[in-house]
Amino acid sequence: MLLPDPPCRSNRYWALFFSALVALTGALTLIEYVFGLNLHIDQLLLRTDASGFTKYSPGRMSPITAITFLALGLALLLLDWETRRGWRPTQLLSLCGTMAGIMSLSGYINGAEPVYKIFSFTPIAVFTALTMLIISVAVFFARPKVGIAGDVTGRFLGSAMARRFLPAVIVVPLFAAWLRMRVEQAGWFGTNLGLAVNVTMNVVTLSLLVWLNARQLNKTEESLEAERDAKDVLYDASLRDELTGLYNRRGFLSFAEEQIRLACSGRRELLVVFADVDGLKGINDGFGHAEGDRALKKVAEVLLTVFRDTDLVARLGGDEFAILALDCSPAGLVRINAHFDKVLRTINAGDNPWKLSISLGTLHVDASHQLSIGELLSKADGIMYERKRGRLVLA
Repeated sequence: MLLPDPPCRSNRYWALFFSALVALTGALTLIEYVFGLNLHIDQLLLRTDASGFTKYSPGRMSPITAITFLALGLALLLLDWETRRGWRPTQLLSLCGTMAGIMSLSGYINGAEPVYKIFSFTPIAVFTALTMLIISVAVFFARPKVGIAGDVTGRFLGSAMARRFLPAVIVVPLFAAWLRMRVEQAGWFGTNLGLAVNVTMNVVTLSLLVWLNARQLNKTEESLEAERDAKDVLYDASLRDELTGLYNRRGFLSFAEEQIRLACSGRRELLVVFADVDGLKGINDGFGHAEGDRALKKVAEVLLTVFRDTDLVARLGGDEFAILALDCSPAGLVRINAHFDKVLRTINAGDNPWKLSISLGTLHVDASHQLSIGELLSKADGIMYERKRGRLVLA
């Protein structure tokens, strides 16, 4: 009734009623034990004489069962209540029933009667202990994505490791204890040696489990690292121009905004350069697109030679390039122009069937400017076209 999250109103009311009934049954039974009363709770449904099974309170559930009833009833009543720190009291209460069930089953396996039969009180039946364990686990995972249950059912590595460990942590000690008791009863060895074998089996099994989980986690980490490397390669490829290896428009705009913020915060000078290849269409038409691509690569080579490694150099698209340089004074701009002309003459002195010509538009600003990278590029582009137009008029 309470499993839907949230449950419907009518089912919720009935579920809370039955939960309160379970908790009340457990609480009244504990009161009977503590104050020596007989409220005849155990005779409501069954009046058969059970005096042959116990010396005290025939037919009454054991104290451990009563505590489990109380804990599970309260757990269901508080199923959706959460503290400010994110704790779920329901899960802690259901763990009480889990521990009671495991303790009782362990008592049956090891033949430890006081564990499942407190003094001369009514003992816990093995099916009762198993049922308490199953119901407690079910209540614990009734809200599987929150609290402690969320730590076990989550999608991260810690949750996966917990899911691998928990079954072995519960089953292996119980199985080892059962095997020890069977071997001792068969007379193969005594109690001390049986205890040593029990401990050894637990240590070996859990150590093997730790190793297997460590191996699995290493493989998972390797695959995640390979995936991260692949993502880094793809991300870097998305920011680079495939032909020239320079930044593309996306990469340039992404990093240029950060460079401009650094310049403004540190009161540093800034140089924006817009470059355009003259006559690229003529090279493509006269010598083929392969030579046009080679010309663009030569342009990238010139720009990388002239400007520093810390400067942003990008191909915006087609025959347009952009450069952003920090801490570049007007005197430095003069040296850049001289170096640029020298490198360009060296390229054209080669055996290329075409001559490379590049028009530049340079814009030097200080830290007080309030322009975006788009506006800076637009101004540098305008300066470049004015210079190119002037050169055409002179020609």
